Amino acid sequence: MKKTPYSITAQVLADAGRTHIPPELVASTHLIYSSPATLAFNSPGAQGFGVKRAGLSIPGSVMLLVAPGCCGRNTTVLSQLGGYSDKFFYLLMNDNDIVTGKHLNTIPQAVNEICQALSRKPSAVMICITCVDALLGTDMARVCRKASALAGLPVLPCYMYALTREGRNPPMSAVRQSIYSLLEPQSKHADMVNILGYFAPLNDACELYALLRHIGIRQINEISRCRDFSAYMRMSQANFNLILNPEVRLAADEMEKKLHISAIELTRMYQIDKIHKQYQILAQTLDTKIDDTLYYEEARAAIEAFVKLHNNIVIAVGSVLNANSFELALALTRYGLTVAEIYSEPGEEDFFYIKKLAQLSPETKIYTNMSPSMLHYERNAANITLTIGTDAEYYHPACANVPWNQESQPFGYQGLKQLFTELRQAAAKKINKKNQVSYGRPTAFTRQAAANPCLYLKKTATREKINGLRLYLSPFAPDQSGASAVFYGLGGIVVICDAGGCAGNICGFDEPRWFTNKTAIFSAGLRDMDAILGRDDKLITKLCNAKSQIEAKFAVILGTPVPAVIGTDYKAIKRMAEHRLQIPVLTVDTNGTALYDTGEEKAYLELFTSLAQDSLHPGNKEHILGVIGATPLDTSSLDAPARLQKLLKEQGWTQVCCYGADGSLDAIRNAGMADKNLVIAPAGLKAAHYLKQRFGTPFEVYYPLVQEDLQASLAAARTSLNPHWKKILIIHQQVMANTLRNQLRRKISAANITTASWFMLKNELKEPQDIALTEEYQLQELVENEGYDCILADHLFQRAIPTFPGNFIDLPHFAVSGKI
Repeated sequence: MKKTPYSITAQVLADAGRTHIPPELVASTHLIYSSPATLAFNSPGAQGFGVKRAGLSIPGSVMLLVAPGCCGRNTTVLSQLGGYSDKFFYLLMNDNDIVTGKHLNTIPQAVNEICQALSRKPSAVMICITCVDALLGTDMARVCRKASALAGLPVLPCYMYALTREGRNPPMSAVRQSIYSLLEPQSKHADMVNILGYFAPLNDACELYALLRHIGIRQINEISRCRDFSAYMRMSQANFNLILNPEVRLAADEMEKKLHISAIELTRMYQIDKIHKQYQILAQTLDTKIDDTLYYEEARAAIEAFVKLHNNIVIAVGSVLNANSFELALALTRYGLTVAEIYSEPGEEDFFYIKKLAQLSPETKIYTNMSPSMLHYERNAANITLTIGTDAEYYHPACANVPWNQESQPFGYQGLKQLFTELRQAAAKKINKKNQVSYGRPTAFTRQAAANPCLYLKKTATREKINGLRLYLSPFAPDQSGASAVFYGLGGIVVICDAGGCAGNICGFDEPRWFTNKTAIFSAGLRDMDAILGRDDKLITKLCNAKSQIEAKFAVILGTPVPAVIGTDYKAIKRMAEHRLQIPVLTVDTNGTALYDTGEEKAYLELFTSLAQDSLHPGNKEHILGVIGATPLDTSSLDAPARLQKLLKEQGWTQVCCYGADGSLDAIRNAGMADKNLVIAPAGLKAAHYLKQRFGTPFEVYYPLVQEDLQASLAAARTSLNPHWKKILIIHQQVMANTLRNQLRRKISAANITTASWFMLKNELKEPQDIALTEEYQLQELVENEGYDCILADHLFQRAIPTFPGNFIDLPHFAVSGKI
């Protein structure tokens, strides 16, 4: 029987009422399906503003992210973009920190070191902490006071607690409280107002500015328009605040108590009559008059022009947009347009719009992006002609689309007019997406920008050796990303045991196959009480519900920092889950502090020990070669498995199986039939030894594509190998680096070639001069002291060694920079 995604009509949902929302529409009741449509939920900072980027709204501030490496992985994008390259710094926690909280003693030193290293003293340092410190019960306010006293500037906390997403003070509300907390009471100016709610300004053409000035407001403050820290501090002189986003209510309440600034709340809407009514209520509140006739008529004309041309258009509305999905759908329906589908999770506050929508369009279907059943949504299947929102575009990529998630915020008549202008352009296939937040994998940085050092770091600063502190380098791919990469596309249900952020980092950044190939990767959607009470039974129930909606041959549960803190018993989960699911359940105890190759190594072992079949060995051999280690994290290439198969078949192999990379679960089951295994990354070495012990399969260790990759790097650098180079340093995963070294020795025989790696350095593959790197300062000292003529490494490392005088050749390593 064909399986379909869950949906509910507006009429049925309205009849159920706000207190009886079906569990399929409630995120906490099921696994969270990780698709490009849910990227903004799982990883808010990947598209637009999340806690990390929002925390830097204070002019002149910088941020120290204190967390396991997995929590900061996708910040690699932001830290390599213009304007942010000198703002993000990292204090990476290890597994000991997770248990003991020892990292807290290092934070004040790290803050002081950042301030000493910067050529300009920041206005404030924001300390961003994650679910780990939430569970440890860290008194971050106390830590910030100590850091402030040592560094001599304000230090504020930012709580990136995904566990509390549905709590009373969710992360995006808490960060708004933090960024306004430095304001101090000042005398008030009657002609000054603060606009609160967004981290980017309203559109320059928004009529709200003109209307406020017309009633005598001369100074309109928005934190995103404050040119410097002094301008930011003057926000406390405002006569009143305008709240445009409900997530700023708590911050506004604190400003009223501390600064005696009262607040008026306005709502972003797309119903033209409601916009007019809201402005009249604002006028009454301020005891004045507002004439919005001109703006009203302009917006009405834009609506009428579109409806006249496209009254038969069928629209799908997403939730990744600058609107309330249900209010927007209601507005469009009231204008005479057809809204066939909505992709959003309704809350109680949305039922006012849903009931009105049900009266006008009772058959409108409501889906939730996060339901596991959305894996069955057939893209382009519905009779949709135009979509609004990047998530809606994912479901209907062939349709005209208005992303409507621009950073410059639409509001009022201006927003309504602009929306219909863009709808008209989209319908005519002329939409210009230049100023929208792009849909897809967030790798907008250029090679040149990524290589540039932090602009305001002192190039010759004397560094205090603080382990885990990164001033130049962003976190590398963590262990759960490596484990997930091995299981990707094998037909199993993969559950990331997290609150949402780790799944977002994996899918939105570390898994390049995710945007083109559907796969059953889910977040467990843990919340604070799940973690505190250790509700393993709830996780297994969610997994069983997902299994009832998806055909799966096995299930995988991958660890993150949250289960590491609470001491999750993976063996017990495995037993309970297998009993209820009646399929193999694999568990990998990743914790987010180790690097990707550790996760890969554990995953390969778990795959072969759990799924490889004894009965097939010795069998009839057909000259089969198994390849271990061909994930994108190791090969930095999406087509590496195909290139490997082509090359190795040309060398005489009848069949080449890239385990965990070519989507073949049968290859894993039949691993005992291979004549030989080829290990192309150190993460595969332990599995190769296991297969040799169990099946007697011999193995070799080398990377066959090294010549192709070297030529590509030399061509990109517009250079060639120099026979006069005396000392060469190669930084990459060990097997790639060793194979490249052997290649270079044949071309530059006199050169002294050292390989170094931040990842596994297996003793059986290591030469005496090879170096294991763990800290940023080690790389800097190595390059400064050894006098290398040439370095072959990922371009990201250039940021840490900006004064290196030799030849630097970019050797991409996806696990480092996220560059394919």
